[in-house]
Amino acid sequence: MLSQSSDFKSSDFAVDDCHFRLFYLDTMINFDVVQDHIIRPLLHHTDAVSVREAVSILDYIETDILSVGSKALVKGKTVLQIDGEAKLYLLGTELKKERSVNIPVNERVLRGSNEALIEKLDTNLNLMRKLIATPDLVVKYYQLGRRSDTRVAVLYLRSVANEDVVMEFERRIGSIDIDYVEAPGFLKELIQERKFSLFPQILVSERPDRVRSYLMDGKIAILTDGSPDCLMVPVSFWAFFQSPDDYQINWLFGSTLRFLRVVSFILAISLPGAYVALVTFDPRIIPFEILLTLQSSMQYVGMPPVLEAIFMLVTLEILREATVRLSSPIGQTIGVVGGIVIGTVVVQSNLISTMMVVVIAFTAVASFIIPSYEMSIAARLLPYPSIVLSATFGLIGFELYLLLVLTHLARLHTMGIPFFYSGFSGDSIRDTIFRGPLRSLKKRPKESLAQDETRIKASGGKTE
Repeated sequence: MLSQSSDFKSSDFAVDDCHFRLFYLDTMINFDVVQDHIIRPLLHHTDAVSVREAVSILDYIETDILSVGSKALVKGKTVLQIDGEAKLYLLGTELKKERSVNIPVNERVLRGSNEALIEKLDTNLNLMRKLIATPDLVVKYYQLGRRSDTRVAVLYLRSVANEDVVMEFERRIGSIDIDYVEAPGFLKELIQERKFSLFPQILVSERPDRVRSYLMDGKIAILTDGSPDCLMVPVSFWAFFQSPDDYQINWLFGSTLRFLRVVSFILAISLPGAYVALVTFDPRIIPFEILLTLQSSMQYVGMPPVLEAIFMLVTLEILREATVRLSSPIGQTIGVVGGIVIGTVVVQSNLISTMMVVVIAFTAVASFIIPSYEMSIAARLLPYPSIVLSATFGLIGFELYLLLVLTHLARLHTMGIPFFYSGFSGDSIRDTIFRGPLRSLKKRPKESLAQDETRIKASGGKTE
């Protein structure tokens, strides 16, 4: 299978009458390990001993299946064959090249851990084992991808996670049949229930401390070799507005920030549509002083409000994409200069009204507050149907849009559990829209369906 690969090598050596042959990929192995822990021990053991007794390598497998040996080669193992035997010895000699554990890039916090997951699965599992030092933490391996053979690890706490949810997840991940897995995108689409929903149903994080908190709540975490992101299920709609910062500061300020995120999300998905509906169909609802300001800003603008809003939103997305794709110094310059130049030119040329620029700018800033990138994307796409319905039917179309969004959220499920869990009930509101005092968070989240619902016990071991 590997005979056409230039990095496939073989090496022969003999000890007395015993002839050995090594097969390996020279781009995948650590030559020092091969020399010190395989060749030298075999040369020194002139008496009849087994390979297991001679070599000093923990990762040791015996097989007589050639395809297993081929897969081991591409993973960095060295295959040892003894002349006259049909058995192959697979010895772990992988060359480990990985970047060091660094600070989170997409989930910055002012208080808390500064460690982030990396692309190496074993390192990520090491981080999680150190954070959750209990034998109750279960790690299960899966091999996904007929050609890529990607290693995936599933983590959960045995005594906390719901057994039915774990079985359902194992059924879904076991039914995946694909050539290769590109994590986390492929796994999210293959596991989640509603494929065409704009709302994310699986939470993605690069922070080990955040993964730990969700595991402690009875959720399931999925780590993939080659990806620095972790997937977590099941989660509710409110989980996408939570940040590790909320639990590191005073609960009153944490509640204020979380409520601000929820309000900002509502404004991000509804403000452009509400503005278009008001100025197009129902300007009489607007207070007279504000209406005079709007009239003066729209007096010489020939473009209808619906086209103004769509044009500005598309322009903003172009600037965002340019900022992300270019290198950091150039991207930041393009974002600032492009925003100032375009905003000034479109207003001075009477293409866009000044109030529309303010509305779209506020909408963009509101979408940036959301901690989850996936939910932020949903907030960036949802204004478009809002604008179209509001421009067509006015405030009735805007109300219809809000009704459709709420109905869609109510129909969503994640791992068979309702996604839009009520955040207004007595127990739920303490850690959904608001972040209550720590002593009031006695129960784990409802969407986890945890076996052990109690998180905090009163002194003396009694549950309050």
